[in-house]
Amino acid sequence: MEKPKLTQATIPPLTLTGLLEMADHHRIETARWFAGTGLDRARLEQPRTLVSYRQAITVIRRALKELPAGPIGLMIGSRDPLLTWGTLGTAVRSASTGAEALKVATRFQQGAGTMMDYLVSRTDQGNVVELLPRTHEPDLLVFLSEEAFAGIVVLTRLMFGPSSGPLAAELSYPPPPWAAEYTRLWRCPVTFDCERTTLTMPSGLEERRVPTANATQFEAALHATRAILDPDPVDDLVAAVEGTLRQDLRSRRTATQVADALGMSPRTLHRHLAKAGYSFGTIQDRVRRQQADVLLMQTRRSITAIAAELGYNDPREFRRAYKRWTNTTPTQARQQSTASIW
Repeated sequence: MEKPKLTQATIPPLTLTGLLEMADHHRIETARWFAGTGLDRARLEQPRTLVSYRQAITVIRRALKELPAGPIGLMIGSRDPLLTWGTLGTAVRSASTGAEALKVATRFQQGAGTMMDYLVSRTDQGNVVELLPRTHEPDLLVFLSEEAFAGIVVLTRLMFGPSSGPLAAELSYPPPPWAAEYTRLWRCPVTFDCERTTLTMPSGLEERRVPTANATQFEAALHATRAILDPDPVDDLVAAVEGTLRQDLRSRRTATQVADALGMSPRTLHRHLAKAGYSFGTIQDRVRRQQADVLLMQTRRSITAIAAELGYNDPREFRRAYKRWTNTTPTQARQQSTASIW
């Protein structure tokens, strides 16, 4: 039986968007990468989108079969940290010290979109970062390891300079045809066919002050990272339905229309949602309420305009729905939000 956490939407699609950019460069059609996953390119580019490990692994495996062979993981991981680490990268770079940066990176590593888990330990040689696969994916091990370690190296050097790069790398797989690229990019001894996959970083970095430290930016980026990593993750199909509905709330898509967009029958959609403990109507309400709160608290749009944005032709219908969701009216919720600011 599949582990529940592997089907929960908890991962920002940063690695997947990197693969899409590479496909664009090589003029490769990507629609088939998403068949049967409940994902598509438009949804990956939506704010707040999260994917499950199962979805990500499926897309990555298909992408690697179509992209030209090479150090793809190194290239994806070596991009600008804003692309590879997202808001977590901003939080790490604005931390006060290396120790605080390490704590945040370890605590919220999921926010970087990595498919691997990190285990950090101190040794006489330095700080050792070990990669731990979540599942047995031998055909993807090279890519996943490259992407994870390349991101760490780039971010560390950006924070502390070229001398802060790795001291050594030990990888549990045989050398790929592009093995020389590891040494060129990481500028340290690299050993293959090892028992573990580890990267040894210099000791003492945790005591150093981060040159780009900024307390205000750190708190904002940390808050944004926490907001992305939903503490109550949902099944990946539930997340796919939510994402499809968010694309156009005005049209009030039906279950049949959403099922068609996800490439499945309405019956299959309802069966999977019931298995996850949801109904289509429940998900519709959840998405509308989330968007209603954003529009009420963060904009000055009228209640009538907000109702229309959410697909309600009659503002009274929206007021009744919001009262049912929150036990308060939209106007009262907006007044309470304004009062709390002051």
